[in-house]
Amino acid sequence: MKAMADRLPHETPSEGEFRVLTIKDYLAISAFWAGVSLHWAAFLTIVMQVRVDQLAPPDMRGTYLGILFAVGALISTVIELVVGPLSDRSQSRWGRRRPFILYGTLLSLPFILMFMATGNFLALVLCFVLIQLFLNWANGPYQAVIPDQVHPNKHGLASAYMGMMTLLGQAIGLAVAGLALTDPPMIFADKTMDQRLQIVGVILCLSLALTMAWTLLGMRDKPWKPDHPEQARVTLAHMFDIRLKGQTNFRNVILSRFFFNLGFTTVTTYILFYLADSIGLGERAPLQAFIVMELAILSGVIGNWAAGVLSDRKSKKTVMFVCCAVLGVGTLAFLFTKSLTAVYALGVVFGMAWGAFTAVDWALASNLVPRNEAGRYMAIWHIAMTIPQVIAPLLAGPIADALNRQEMGLGWRMVFALVPVYLLIGAYFLRLVKERPLALEGEAI
Repeated sequence: MKAMADRLPHETPSEGEFRVLTIKDYLAISAFWAGVSLHWAAFLTIVMQVRVDQLAPPDMRGTYLGILFAVGALISTVIELVVGPLSDRSQSRWGRRRPFILYGTLLSLPFILMFMATGNFLALVLCFVLIQLFLNWANGPYQAVIPDQVHPNKHGLASAYMGMMTLLGQAIGLAVAGLALTDPPMIFADKTMDQRLQIVGVILCLSLALTMAWTLLGMRDKPWKPDHPEQARVTLAHMFDIRLKGQTNFRNVILSRFFFNLGFTTVTTYILFYLADSIGLGERAPLQAFIVMELAILSGVIGNWAAGVLSDRKSKKTVMFVCCAVLGVGTLAFLFTKSLTAVYALGVVFGMAWGAFTAVDWALASNLVPRNEAGRYMAIWHIAMTIPQVIAPLLAGPIADALNRQEMGLGWRMVFALVPVYLLIGAYFLRLVKERPLALEGEAI
């Protein structure tokens, strides 16, 4: 017989536990995702690669980029594990999540600007560590807002709004970085590369500050008071206990997401180098990477919204399995194509499937997280995104560099062959997840 903690609740929470949310509420809850996604889309797909190109030896780009990803992701993982439980027990009169979102965001801004200006790789790594530290100090508690405030029967809809704002931010972030940092640039053409990097940094800072303000002013984050002093106590052992005893379903969701993100990170990390060396675009690669990613994001909006809304009515796992199959086949095609037009088409397919997958993945996790410790559990869930940022480049970077020494461009193609393997392992763990029972028709509030 399964442990009691493994049994999912069959009752629908009462309406008194959640208020009915309007479109304005959903937009406010999701707004900060636009700023965070704008920042990371620009950073992870173009800005970091441009900066590594400036500071790394040409035959060590993959390894240097892997180091940068690894150090930043490890710091971000530790910070989220600390800040999630702290926000669960915060007794601030502003609410449990608001103070962390405010201070973490504001403290990250100077280091974004410094990242754009430093001429030393070690200083670049330090700036990236501090950006990860402070933005995850904000983002960790922010991840708990949907489980905190949205009825489980509406998690799919809330995830669709979140996904829409995320994709909007990604599209703008890619547009800003792609158009400004290409050579020759499409915008700010009268500026040097260093000046354009600073302009991009200012835009990223403004987007984070404005979307943070929208979310903080629009969300309702009630102050929390413990029933007794012991309830507010937080220990290091509790923060770093990621074993998830008695939470088999949530553990399997995390494991599945871990392997899915290994595949996603592999593609997004090396798409620019793939276009430059495997497709043979050379200096035109940054612009084409921007176009491919924009196509993927815009098509992802379609997949995200349709899948998010559908997942409140149908099996979330079924939708995710279909997405995995499409992603696997699409990624394999990257190994063989030599046509930029075909890469565009694959970007559309990949984007639509990934947009659908991420919306449903978030809704599934929100359904299964214990509400009284949403910050802690969503921080553990976040590990499944940050640790792949460490492992995927560390695995793929040296392999790609070694193969590229034999034939330039071969390495970037072959690391994409790892993606379907990651997806198959993720699908295995997803199969083990027991979903929350679907709401009866017309029952959701």
